[in-house]
This record gives sequence, C-alpha cells and structure tokens, in this order.
Amino acid sequence: MINFIDLFNLVAKVARPLHFTGGNEATSMEDKFEDLGIDSLDGLVMMMYMCEIYGIPDDDESKSWAPKTVQEIYDLLMGRKTKEPESLEQVAEAIK
Repeated sequence: MINFIDLFNLVAKVARPLHFTGGNEATSMEDKFEDLGIDSLDGLVMMMYMCEIYGIPDDDESKSWAPKTVQEIYDLLMGRKTKEPESLEQVAEAIK
C-alpha cells in the first residue's frame, strides 16, 4: 500500500512545479493546504490528478469538493475511489 503523504507530495510537485521549493512537503495528515503553500488553483489541479489516480468519476459532486487538509482530501478520495494505485512510479507515469 502506498503511503498517502508520499503520494500527496508527488502530486503537489506536479501540480505546482514552479512553487514547490522542497521545504513545503506535507509531513502529516493534519497539514493544511494553506500552510503548504497550496492555493485554490493548485488544489483544483491536484484534485483533478487525484480523481484520475483513484478512478473517481468527473461528476458534479467531485467538482464541489474543497478539502483544506491532507486528511480531508484522503477521506474524500477513499469514500469514492474505484481503483487503487499500485506504486508511486505508476502514479508518476500517469500524471507526468
């Protein structure tokens, strides 16, 4: 099973490559997006990637999600996922 924080940080690096400075990775599920430097546009891009990774349909409900912490995005994804990524390498390949 993939460590969700590692997956979260990988997706964050892809979603906001110019803003990622290496010191603002998530280290706990309680980390707030705002404290990690993730703004609303970054969060939207991350949600698009996460929905693809976890096989969540692009419907009205997922478009209205507005998580504020790593735990909140995890809970939303786990409640609707239809697939599970096998490895971080697989995730990196899918979102490059």
